Amino acid sequence: MDVSSDDSVQALSARLLADMDSFTNSERRVCRAILADYPVSGLESVTTLAHKSNVSVATVLRLVAKLGFMGFPQFQAALRTELSERLRSPLAQYALQPPSHTESAYSRSQEFITSSIVQTFRRLKPEAIDEAVMLLTDPRARVYLVGGRFSANISNYLASHLQHMRPGVVAVSEVPIQRNASLLEIRRRDVVVAFDFRRYQRDTIEFGRHAAERGAKLLLVTDPWLSPLVTSAQLVIAVDTTSPSVFDSYASAFAVAETLIAAVADAVDADHMRKRMKSHDDWTRDLMAAPEV
Repeated sequence: MDVSSDDSVQALSARLLADMDSFTNSERRVCRAILADYPVSGLESVTTLAHKSNVSVATVLRLVAKLGFMGFPQFQAALRTELSERLRSPLAQYALQPPSHTESAYSRSQEFITSSIVQTFRRLKPEAIDEAVMLLTDPRARVYLVGGRFSANISNYLASHLQHMRPGVVAVSEVPIQRNASLLEIRRRDVVVAFDFRRYQRDTIEFGRHAAERGAKLLLVTDPWLSPLVTSAQLVIAVDTTSPSVFDSYASAFAVAETLIAAVADAVDADHMRKRMKSHDDWTRDLMAAPEV
């Protein structure tokens, strides 16, 4: 699995996934046990974690040391801090940091949003975009895009553009019964693009997991703390969500969506895309010109 993430936020799940190949077989078993029910599994006793991983306590402690911790208590303290960050709502952030700004919203936005996008692209591997384009342009696959309460705006935006460029693109509805109907249509080789940010939405997670169980390839766009969908994803792109307000910013997620749009447009057959775009525009023009009845 390829994980492109922001190292400025020490998401342990991202580090475990990114460094998996550097660990021994026994250490990888510990990683998988932690990620299977992340982060709760890492908050159990070291003996319990070792038993679940079918390794010795010494193996667990060796992995913890490789991750840079002085001991298991320090490792668990980091997990608790991350859990708090993952579950923090805008209201909780408001309570912790009530507005007392000396700078205007304009100045803060210029600083935070620009920095967020720069940090995201600094750590976004070109290979991750290449792999995403291969998934999104596979002619044998249908592409389903799904998001949550706010992130559905990004998934729908990306879906609308992909529909101009290739057939078989579905913007998954937020209505539960329609979302389940889309899930029933997913086949092996299909691709699901899921946008999921803290406080990770249960129905988005369930959709992605069920789709992966049906054989679909999952591309996950998430924040530095990583959606629980990370364990089901083939490709993970983590974006910075630093914001000038108590609400997380999706500016970097939209920037990644724009990058995928540009990369797919470069990859698909230009004549085919031009014909699709012309047909779409012609039909849209006809609809807009139709008299009301």
